[in-house]
Amino acid sequence: MQYLHIQSEKVPVLGYGTWQLGGDDCVRGVKSALDAGYRHIDTAQIYKNEEFVGKAISEHKTERQDIFLTTKIWMDNFGKDRFMASLDESLDKLQTDYVNMLLLHWPSEEHDFDKTLDLLLEAKKSGKARLIGVSNYTVALMERAQNKTGGVLATNQVEFHPFIPQGPCWNGRDAMICS
Repeated sequence: MQYLHIQSEKVPVLGYGTWQLGGDDCVRGVKSALDAGYRHIDTAQIYKNEEFVGKAISEHKTERQDIFLTTKIWMDNFGKDRFMASLDESLDKLQTDYVNMLLLHWPSEEHDFDKTLDLLLEAKKSGKARLIGVSNYTVALMERAQNKTGGVLATNQVEFHPFIPQGPCWNGRDAMICS
């Protein structure tokens, strides 16, 4: 496995995503991924599978400190009254005291941008998240978030695969065209 070194953390360059996995399928999938050598497991509150990811990790022979675990806070939990409680709930489901990466899942127009980033920074300061970042932010929003956080955000995670290539090589329909 190849790794990147980001803010003193060792981040596997390839991760196993658990979107649309649940129950025993999720447990088997995560265990199989770990058996195959994956060391980055990605989940999110909205996937509703954190408990199954946690079960798989706790039952697998790989030590927790050797697994890079990412989860994402859902927009409904961006308010001050819900953010830390939802993170604690995620940690309980994942059966761990910390995640390696905590992301804001999508930008939200319903919550104060700066206050939400302050809560994300608080999660990092508390030690419940070693790295923090965002997911699905535009370039402009990412720049704004980096400015607000003093450049501490480790990533902007976006979906990227042959069906959603996220770049200038996509014509938006059924073929890739690169200039």
